[in-house]
Amino acid sequence: ISLDRLPIKRLESIEENGAEHFPSDVDYDDKRVSLIRRIDFAWALWKWKGMVENLQLAHQELSVIIDLIDTVQANDAVTVAGMTRPKPMPNEILSDLAVSTATKLQGYRNLGKYFKQSAKALEQKINREARFYGALIRLQRNWKVKRQRSNEGFTIDLSDSSLYDPTRPSTLSTIRVDHDSAGMLAINVPQDSWYSLRFGFVGTSETQSASDDKYVKETHSLLREVHKSIFAEQLFDMLNHEAFNEGVGFNISGIRENFMEMSIGQGASLFVSLHPSGKPNRPSYEIYLQQIFHEHAFGKAKDRNSGLLDHFCLSLTHRIFSNRVLVHLESVVCKVPYLHLISHPTWNSRTSSWTVFMTVPPSIIPQGKTQFRTKVVVKDDCISVEAECTPNVVGLLKSSSCNLFSMNKYECDVADLPVIILQQVASQIVCWLLEEARTVGTKASRDFLSLSLEIVEGERVSLVAQVNPEDTKGCISWWLVMENGEERRKSLGHLSLDVLYSVLMDLINLCG
Repeated sequence: ISLDRLPIKRLESIEENGAEHFPSDVDYDDKRVSLIRRIDFAWALWKWKGMVENLQLAHQELSVIIDLIDTVQANDAVTVAGMTRPKPMPNEILSDLAVSTATKLQGYRNLGKYFKQSAKALEQKINREARFYGALIRLQRNWKVKRQRSNEGFTIDLSDSSLYDPTRPSTLSTIRVDHDSAGMLAINVPQDSWYSLRFGFVGTSETQSASDDKYVKETHSLLREVHKSIFAEQLFDMLNHEAFNEGVGFNISGIRENFMEMSIGQGASLFVSLHPSGKPNRPSYEIYLQQIFHEHAFGKAKDRNSGLLDHFCLSLTHRIFSNRVLVHLESVVCKVPYLHLISHPTWNSRTSSWTVFMTVPPSIIPQGKTQFRTKVVVKDDCISVEAECTPNVVGLLKSSSCNLFSMNKYECDVADLPVIILQQVASQIVCWLLEEARTVGTKASRDFLSLSLEIVEGERVSLVAQVNPEDTKGCISWWLVMENGEERRKSLGHLSLDVLYSVLMDLINLCG
């Protein structure tokens, strides 16, 4: 079977005998026209049919009118008779009057709407101005408000005539005051250009307002923050000036822009820096530094003998040292139940004072002493202890008497302080027991921490105090020592003052 390839052209017709007839060749334009003719435009043409007919009728009527005009212009005999307007009917008059009245009413309504909008805009403008100037007047009670020339608005002057260095005013001394679309105050302060003082130890880790009153308060707070920023700049500038002078209380260990590091005291270091929009890590030290700044820069009695930074570092060193002393005192007092600690204000930044207070049971001595005090005073980094009725070394060598109202002063370091405090307290207890024993007629003597009673000739019994700051049960324990040719000891443990007084009375009874 052989298949002939089909011709590309379409067949136009086939005769009965099988003869094929092909359509004749057509060019591109004819072909395009043929394709266009196949498109049905009937759906679009019927819409315009009525318009065409109307236009044709209008054209005919216009032709008649033009012919009439040409005839009248060419023939003088043809004239147009005058016509009078017929008298309007009452309903027509009322209709025209209603239309005229409605038109005027609509005009009046539009004019009223325009006036109403203008009045509302004017009222809003007046309210904005009243709100702005009202808030500005309230600010003027606390801040220096100035009007600019050529009606350029207002500014708030935060400059201070008592600046530490008047030749270097702050960039924030003048704050521009604007108002927003609602008439509220708008104070533009660049957030990255105002500072707060940051303090810390080196190496350690660290809307719209609902009402005008609230908005004004917030504005006051913002201006206060800017004022504090200017103050911090002045203070840091003053510290920088003094950092290069020789000081006793500090040594500069590092300095760069807006940051200064120094070493103070026994290996401690601190830094002072200006930090954008920050808050200090040690508020109490910041307040104290500002207090010293006020005393030096603005106080009437200025101490020119020591600089601000030197005095601050010495004071800070003292505070660190006094905190260590306080820790030792609290550690001792909390372990001995009959001891109490009292802190005393000294009103001196480089002096601290405490009293270790003890109350003994009511004495049988008329007007006898029932309270004993041991005072601890720290000046800079020196500790002194003043104790009542404690003998000094010379007194112990000369006599075994005890003066209940004597005061003796000792100096010590912080490491020995707990032992010295406990020795003073134990010595006061021994002094109290000695006076009680002598009051009832018993022959008794004392050493620094022991009380001795003579039982018979050659035999003695003693109460001996032993102090140990590391003892968590009471720090002061008591021993009973018998001496009759040989020494025997018995531990009595930690005794309260009442029990200790009873032991003394039992020993006195034993001595007869």
